[in-house]
Amino acid sequence: MPPIRSGRYVNNQYDTPSRASNVAQRSPRYQLAPYERAKLVELKAIGWSYKDIHERYSHIPIGTIKTTISRSRQRGPTEEILPRSGRPKALNDEERTMLLDLIRDDPHIKYDDLLSRLDHKVSRQTLWRFFRGFNKRKWLVLQRPGLSEEYAQKRRAWADRVRDYDSNKWRKIFFSDESTVERGKGARREYTFTRPADQIKERDIDPMFWAAFSGSGRRTGLIPLFGSPNAPRGGVNRMVILDLYQRVLPTLLNGIEGAIFQQDNAPVHTARIVREWLADQDFEVMAWPPYSPDLNPIENLWALLKAKIYEMHPEIKEMADNEETLGILINAAQEAWSELDTDTLDNLAITMPNRVKQVIDNEGWYTSY
Repeated sequence: MPPIRSGRYVNNQYDTPSRASNVAQRSPRYQLAPYERAKLVELKAIGWSYKDIHERYSHIPIGTIKTTISRSRQRGPTEEILPRSGRPKALNDEERTMLLDLIRDDPHIKYDDLLSRLDHKVSRQTLWRFFRGFNKRKWLVLQRPGLSEEYAQKRRAWADRVRDYDSNKWRKIFFSDESTVERGKGARREYTFTRPADQIKERDIDPMFWAAFSGSGRRTGLIPLFGSPNAPRGGVNRMVILDLYQRVLPTLLNGIEGAIFQQDNAPVHTARIVREWLADQDFEVMAWPPYSPDLNPIENLWALLKAKIYEMHPEIKEMADNEETLGILINAAQEAWSELDTDTLDNLAITMPNRVKQVIDNEGWYTSY
């Protein structure tokens, strides 16, 4: 990643102070057309502030706005552009405007697609510098929930309770969860120009599945969950979960000495009717800390599953969002699930001692998983 230069602009030159400084990065030069300069001067004349003008023309750096207005008297009535030194710009005004429009309309757009739109006339590093000049950068699409001090303490307390579990103990735990499989998503890590605080994940055709597995090689099938589309969580309520558990868990857990069932703290799992049934069956259920998807290895299994789907069926990414695609996606997901081998299950289960150690080392805060 290119370094951020220290210094400030003085008379259109980059002035570097004698001592080290961490002030703002130099903004790229922006050549305004005469009508743009006239509009900026006009708005300032009728009382607009520099901030108001910048909000109206966000593609123009605020420093350029201030300089343009302050020099308007020097240019005179012809609005003649003062000569500039230096090499020609890598991107012309039309291309710069196009790039800003593209990332506004599609924050997930990839650098390769942007370079293609420019016929690869510039390098990736040039694009990076251009966007940094407008305080734009690529962010990893958010996956983790926000932790608070209270939740971090609960995670640490949980880790202290299970810190002595060895790999064989973790192999007897059946990890479970639901997950949606979104069409065209999950094949690789996603990045976006949208800041984390502003990210809102769009949803298309999103079938929801439930599954459970253990490091001993035992697992359920990939089970679709259906309910009312107008209800929270796609209609997956406590009765749907109870019916699922009644059909699946006795076969999965009975006869396995030392088997422990893990589920998260979603209300549909912790509803009294579900807890009472689990207790009646004499199943041992692991207490689970809140906001802890990074501690559940099935989350990694979901990622492997989604990558497998698009490895086996890349055509699904281009299909329309309709009921036919939904059926195809469900079948593809179940086919991909069956292709995940038992060694993968075991490898994920035995990561648990290290996850627990990281929770303890980080005082309950995020792990690297």
